[in-house]
Amino acid sequence: MIFTIILIGFFSFSITASATDSTIPEWVKNNAKWWSEGSISESDYVTSLEYLILNGIINVPIPITEVAATQTALSDDERAQSFVVNFSDGLIEKPISIDTFVAFEATSSRDDSSGLIYSPIYKFEDDAEFMLESLPSMDKQDMYRGIDRWMSKISILTPFDVSIDVVSGDARIIQTWEYRDCKPTAYGTYLQDVTNFYQFSGKEAPEIRERIVFSCTGVHLAVPSSDD
Repeated sequence: MIFTIILIGFFSFSITASATDSTIPEWVKNNAKWWSEGSISESDYVTSLEYLILNGIINVPIPITEVAATQTALSDDERAQSFVVNFSDGLIEKPISIDTFVAFEATSSRDDSSGLIYSPIYKFEDDAEFMLESLPSMDKQDMYRGIDRWMSKISILTPFDVSIDVVSGDARIIQTWEYRDCKPTAYGTYLQDVTNFYQFSGKEAPEIRERIVFSCTGVHLAVPSSDD
């Protein structure tokens, strides 16, 4: 519900910004500029708008009919709360599973109609790619070793499968993105020091993040049966 309201608020904010430009904080304008230049991702820009709205820094008028249309009776147990990423052997010599990724996005590598290079959705005619983002942590050390194997190309490398479980608050799998024949194509560790963005740590302070991009030959969206 919050994400839908943010999108509604984003468009309302975009339409009214020109009329009230003098009241917009300078750092908000910078965020918009960085997003338009591709310096920050769309997801980071949206989360900055979420921060502004939820903390009352900007007020976005939302018609009652639109709010009613986005309301949901889903509890925290029923809705998506986390990701579990399962790597088959190939990243390293054994399968590994990691449940501390904060962000997963099935991405599109082509420009969309708005001119953005990056879009957090999978376009069916596009190559199967996805991005994972998190705070670097000790439980991912096997994954880092695998990333180094692919960066260094010091051994014979075989593409591997990756499945990402979208998990509800009561630990049920809602859906699974099953990627085939994958390889890591980009990795980086970086400092996120714009504290008005949503921080993965939950603290209003700079934090070190990591981002990994994978390219695969195909993808399948699996949904558990109601009896599972």
